[in-house]
Amino acid sequence: MAANLQRKQKQIAKKKAKRKAVVAAKKMVDKLGGMLSQTFFEKAPVFESLVREDLFETGIGTVVVARKMPNADLGIGFFLLDVYCLGVKDAFFATLTLQMYRQRLQEIEENETMRIISPACAKNLVEGCADYANDLGFPHNSDYKKARKVFAGIKAEECMEDFEFGQNGKPFYVNGPFESPEKIRKVINQLTKKLGPDGFHYLKQFEPFEDEEDEENEFKA
Repeated sequence: MAANLQRKQKQIAKKKAKRKAVVAAKKMVDKLGGMLSQTFFEKAPVFESLVREDLFETGIGTVVVARKMPNADLGIGFFLLDVYCLGVKDAFFATLTLQMYRQRLQEIEENETMRIISPACAKNLVEGCADYANDLGFPHNSDYKKARKVFAGIKAEECMEDFEFGQNGKPFYVNGPFESPEKIRKVINQLTKKLGPDGFHYLKQFEPFEDEEDEENEFKA
């Protein structure tokens, strides 16, 4: 029992360290994405667009859209989606060399199997997911506006796939490993306020994570 507890504590500490490393890296990401115009991205060819293969079975996963920059680097939008409830949980834009991009994909594919998706469907999926969560009262990630520039010139209406958000017709909230008790309470309160106590499903998958850092995105419950 003690060994299991110690192993769990080590896993939590490792996840916390990885989370902080990701946050620090994002703060150091090239701010080029915020300066480039919409017209610039419209002229940049799409290199590839990917999505987690079992996204709608797991409820959460990554969408990646990469476009070719004039200097041979790639301008890439990364989007972490919760298609069951919270929408765009994380998003950021980065300019990477092809080698760095492949390394980043390898890291993602340690936990997710990615497949090719058309750029139009990638845009339709990401924006639809963001709109679904926003209608529930959950704002998208603060970096979403910058990252979604990679969709410039791409027409979502050309996508032939239909995406149904939520699960079995209702939002399905599964708390994440880094969500505090306060964040969990706010999500449940917001869903209850919006839909009533029977209008959504909730599964407690992880023990609430105590963290001294405030949640990046807040909403009124």
